[in-house]
Amino acid sequence: MVLAWVLGLGLLGWLLQHVPLAQAKDALMRPNTTTWGLTLGGLLLSYALRGARLQVVLDLDNHQAPPRRWLGLRTDALRVILMHNAAVNLLPMRAGELSFPWLASRELGYPVARAVACLLWMRLQDITVLVGLGIVLWPGLPWPWRAAGLIAIVLGWTVLLASLRAWDRRHPSDASVPDGLLGRWLNKLRHALLESAHHRAAAWLLTLSNWVVKLAAGAILLACIADTRVVVAWAGALGGELAAIVPLQGPAGFGTYEAGVWAGMATNLGAASAQLAQAIPAAIALHLCFLVCAVVAGVVALLLTRLKPAPATR
Repeated sequence: MVLAWVLGLGLLGWLLQHVPLAQAKDALMRPNTTTWGLTLGGLLLSYALRGARLQVVLDLDNHQAPPRRWLGLRTDALRVILMHNAAVNLLPMRAGELSFPWLASRELGYPVARAVACLLWMRLQDITVLVGLGIVLWPGLPWPWRAAGLIAIVLGWTVLLASLRAWDRRHPSDASVPDGLLGRWLNKLRHALLESAHHRAAAWLLTLSNWVVKLAAGAILLACIADTRVVVAWAGALGGELAAIVPLQGPAGFGTYEAGVWAGMATNLGAASAQLAQAIPAAIALHLCFLVCAVVAGVVALLLTRLKPAPATR
């Protein structure tokens, strides 16, 4: 854990020396107090929604009693989400994802294989919801295309689940899974997609709520900095999140996230638009905001983990 944090913060420090901080500083000074309040409040709410989703997906309340709750949210689930989110934001090449199985095992007492299946499910769920939001809310997309895209998503999930259920019937136990990388991957996918807790309506609703809140928070800040319509900024925020899914990421995700924001805004603005000229400084400012919040929240969660009282002994 210490090595991962030192590496991540070291890469961040090195990278910030190469970021045009003067432009970012100017961009960060433009939003007023209300805009910052809405952005930071939305980001904090998205953390809470992610923690709540983890409770549902891992069926934590039926696994073990929570150490304590805040407004119904398990503090152990929130700690895992915050530390994992910080690792994902800091480390390159999506390497921070590797922290989740270890954290779930250490903090929640779950087997690593179960945690890997949970992570795989959450990422598939995230991609599905992000693509669905893009289809429904992308500015200027004809409604027949939106309907066709949503139908394709539903049909794709139906076919995938039917195929995996058929494969599960042919291989009812892990011992019967074929050898090789493909067999092991299909087995993890089988466990992730066929786990009953994963398909609860609450898990989908919390995932959707998380992304709507986070994208709205990012769009508000982008719209203020770039002086553009919220609907255009929404496309930029969505483009940045879709780009963040790509496995090839630099330290702290810099570069790909900004490119995604620029591409999202460029689809709705002309190449000579003054707002588009502000897209990159706005994207850097938004990225720094999200990154700083993720690191601070992760450090707080790590400190709370270290300060947990030791279990009583008899």
